[in-house]
Amino acid sequence: MTATRPRLDRLSTGSQAFDQILGGGLPVRSVNVIAGAPGAGKTIFALQTLFHQARLGKKGLYLTTLSEPSLKLVTYMQQFSFFDERLIAEKRVVIADLGTALRRRDADRTLKEITGRVEREKPDIVVIDSFKALRDLLGDASQIRTFVYDLAVHVSTWGAVSLLVGEYSAEEMAVLSEFAIADGIIQLSSRRQELGAIREVEIIKLRGADFVAGGHFFEMGPDGLEFFPRVRGPEGTIAETETLDERAPTGVAGLDEMLAGGLPRASATVVQGGTGTGKTLLGLKFLLEGARNGEPGIHFALEETPSQLRHIARALGWDLRPLEESGLLTLSYASPVELSTDRFLDRARREVTRTSARRAVLDSLTSMALGVPSERRFKELVYAISKHFRVAGVTLNMNMEVPDLLGSGQLSGHGVSFAADNVIQLKYVEVKGSLERGISILKARGVGHATDVRRLHIGRDRIEVEPAFAGLRGVLTGLPIPTERGNS
Repeated sequence: MTATRPRLDRLSTGSQAFDQILGGGLPVRSVNVIAGAPGAGKTIFALQTLFHQARLGKKGLYLTTLSEPSLKLVTYMQQFSFFDERLIAEKRVVIADLGTALRRRDADRTLKEITGRVEREKPDIVVIDSFKALRDLLGDASQIRTFVYDLAVHVSTWGAVSLLVGEYSAEEMAVLSEFAIADGIIQLSSRRQELGAIREVEIIKLRGADFVAGGHFFEMGPDGLEFFPRVRGPEGTIAETETLDERAPTGVAGLDEMLAGGLPRASATVVQGGTGTGKTLLGLKFLLEGARNGEPGIHFALEETPSQLRHIARALGWDLRPLEESGLLTLSYASPVELSTDRFLDRARREVTRTSARRAVLDSLTSMALGVPSERRFKELVYAISKHFRVAGVTLNMNMEVPDLLGSGQLSGHGVSFAADNVIQLKYVEVKGSLERGISILKARGVGHATDVRRLHIGRDRIEVEPAFAGLRGVLTGLPIPTERGNS
C-alpha cells in the first residue's frame, strides 16, 4: 500500500497564468521574497495578490517602510483596476506604516511593531514593502541577522502567506539571511531589447511546489501584471476523437485529390512560396471550407489587418462578414513589431478555446520571425504552436514566404519544416514567356500524396488545381524546358 503525500494548500495570486507557473499558487504559511530592481513590478504584484484575496474574503496586511509612504502608495495604486478603496474601508486590506519604529533604528521595537500588527489584524497574507529598506535602516549586520531569524520564528506561527518585497541584486540574493529562511524566491526583472523593454519573472525557489522553471514574460498595464508562461510543449495528447485517417477538405478543387482526400485532421501544414503565389488565399479558402461545413476557424494575421483581409476576399467574391457575425470565422491581428513569443502562443491558445476553433491559419511565419530575438526561439515557438494546436484537435496551416522567384527550389528559410506534418510548395513557373503558378506536395506524413507539380489557377470565380505541366521537364526550377516529345 502506497502512502499519498499531503497536498499543500495554495493561495491564488489572482493570475491564473502565474498560478500555473507557481505549480498551483503560493503555498499557505510560506515566506516568499519578491526581488527585483526598481520599477520591475514588485509592489504591483504584491498588491494585486492582496486585493485579489480580499475579494475572496481573505484579509491582507500591507506594511510599508520609509521607502514608500502609505499615502503615496494608495495614490499611485488607484490607477490600477484591481484597486478597490471599499476593501480598505472594510478593513479587508489594511495598510500600515512602520516608519515610526524604523526611525529609532531599533530592531526589537520594529519586530514588536510587526508582530503586534499581525496578532491584532490576523491576516491571511502579510506584505512587508520594502524589506530591503528595513534591512538598510536597521544597519548593524549581526542585529539584522538576529532580527530576520526571530521574524522567521514568528512568521511560522502566523498561518499567513508572507511576501517580503525588496530591491535585491543577484549578489545579495546569494548571501543575505532572508533568502536562507525563504520558502520561495520570485525574481522580477526588466531588460532592454533593441528599442523596447522585456519584462521577465523567474521562480528561483519554491519549496513543496512543482513550479515551471526558467524565465516567463509579463506585461504591466491598467489591470496590473499579466503573465505569459514560457513557450514549451503541451502536456496532453491528441484528442481521441481525431485521427490522422480523417481528412479536413481544403476547399480547393484538385488539391484534395493530391492529398488523397484533404489534410489529415489535427495536423500542421506549412504552405510556402514566393510573394504573390497565393498562400493567403489558400489559407482563407481553407477556413471558408470549414465554415461551410460548420467548423469554426480562426485566422491569425501578422501582415494584413482584418479590413485588408476582407478587401482581399471581396476581390474573389467572398463576403467574410456573415461568417464573422455567426462565429464561424474569427480574424485576429497582431503586430510582428511588438511580438512576444510567449504572449502570442498564450493568446492564440485562448482564442482557439474561446471560439471552439477546429481550423486555424497563421499568416505568416515569415513576419513572426521578425519579432523573435533568435532563430532557436523562433523554432521553439513554431514547434510549440503546432503541438498545442494538435492536442486541441485543430487543423493548422502556417504560411511562410521563401525568397526564390524563378530558377531555384528552396525549402523554408528558417528550417521549420521539421515541426510540420505536411509541406505544400507554391511557386511561379515560366511557360512560353508568361508566369503561371505551380503547386506541389513536398511532404505529407502518412498520406499517399501526389508528387508532380500541377497548375494552380486563381481567379475571381474559383481557385483550383489543374492538371500537371505536360510536355515540360524541370518544372520545379521555375524555368522548365520542353521534353523531346513536344511543347506544352
